[in-house]
Amino acid sequence: DLMVLAMQTDSTRVMTLMFANDVSGRNFSFLDGVSGGHHDMSHHENKEEKQKQYQEITRWHIEQLAYMLEKMRAIPEGEGTLLNNSMIMFGSSISDGNRHDPNNLPLILAGGGGGAFKTGQHIAKPKNTPLCNLYLSMLNNMGVEADSFGDSNGPLEELTA
Repeated sequence: DLMVLAMQTDSTRVMTLMFANDVSGRNFSFLDGVSGGHHDMSHHENKEEKQKQYQEITRWHIEQLAYMLEKMRAIPEGEGTLLNNSMIMFGSSISDGNRHDPNNLPLILAGGGGGAFKTGQHIAKPKNTPLCNLYLSMLNNMGVEADSFGDSNGPLEELTA
């Protein structure tokens, strides 16, 4: 709510929210059927009980994103909404905590970036495509002209409107 309010009032247009660091012991027992933390459940060892709890924790994270996006969609701004004029990246630095797999990351890019993004698509990139290619695309679409960022080797052309 505070992040949306800050954007709505133009107090800021750039922010980061990290639910917890990668090895956080945050307990999610406030969720029905969950008796431990995200990190522990991500190392599920293919045990069904842990996988179900991991799924519930992941669902909770996605619900938080959906809540924020709906709030942003309800705020008129210019000829669109706050969501239309924003760029929100949601994701994880690892795709499979059980194997510590940093490939095929689960990422969502929401909002229209003020018309800079082609929306409503699923983009699958080849293995070893640098994540920094997405960051470079986001920078360029925000008007920051950059040829590279980190280990990028080019922007994601699929995002450009």
